Amino acid sequence: MSVKHESSKRLVFNQLGTSTQKTIDLVVLNLMPNKLETEGQLLDLFAGLPENLTLTFLYPRTHHFKSHVLPYLKTSYATLPEIATNDYDGLIITGAPVETLDYADVDYWPEFTEILDWAQQHVRQNLFICWAAQAALYAQYGIEKYAVRPKVFGIFEHHTTAGSSLLAHLPHHFYMPHSRHTTLQSSDIRAQADLNLLVDDVNVGPVIIQSRDQRQTFITGHPEYAQNTLAQEYQRDLANGIPITLPENYFYGNDANSRVLERWHASGQQIVANWLQQL
Repeated sequence: MSVKHESSKRLVFNQLGTSTQKTIDLVVLNLMPNKLETEGQLLDLFAGLPENLTLTFLYPRTHHFKSHVLPYLKTSYATLPEIATNDYDGLIITGAPVETLDYADVDYWPEFTEILDWAQQHVRQNLFICWAAQAALYAQYGIEKYAVRPKVFGIFEHHTTAGSSLLAHLPHHFYMPHSRHTTLQSSDIRAQADLNLLVDDVNVGPVIIQSRDQRQTFITGHPEYAQNTLAQEYQRDLANGIPITLPENYFYGNDANSRVLERWHASGQQIVANWLQQL
């Protein structure tokens, strides 16, 4: 796979030997604080896939960023007005560390819903991750989130069900990282005739949800997380004096000084590959 900048705000992925294959155009609204780290995690998910891809990264222009981030965003990212007339195959919206806030208190909430409305006419499929999944379900279906203590934090085993192309080729038992202070109620999802609850979990709540037309996919975990991401979050909160539990099923022997048990990346890649295949 080769990666190049076609322009300052567009990444192109050409898989070796597939230059004649149709290119899938994706737009990514990156809401995570560490933009470069999240970009790298997403690119790792796409590595090795057969599709040729272009990625355009977006940032919310109404968010109050720290001043040192803005120069990079203005040169490498786009805003909605800059791409408003374009059409894309897929939209990915990442998580964001704002789940303890009411949606209306998130400074870019009106812009978030504006992007959802824009996508209805300009994007074929949407993929929402973690907070974005909860936020999109609230904006589109009125489904509420619920606070949990302690936070959902660790690597959790999930079970696939037959009949969904999004879960094709996954093992019956697969793992996914979770890191969030809120959850959803399974009954709220099942009450919506337009939604399929594909993966549910008694410990962490609904995990993967999809609209019946497959245009909307909601994942409440972090399939993109790198091997050390939860360790970094754990150490960050400890250093800042924020109450935090050891991430579950993450360190060998549940010892923070031991190695990380990485067992989710291949499943994350498969889910993303299946999502792209649905296009």
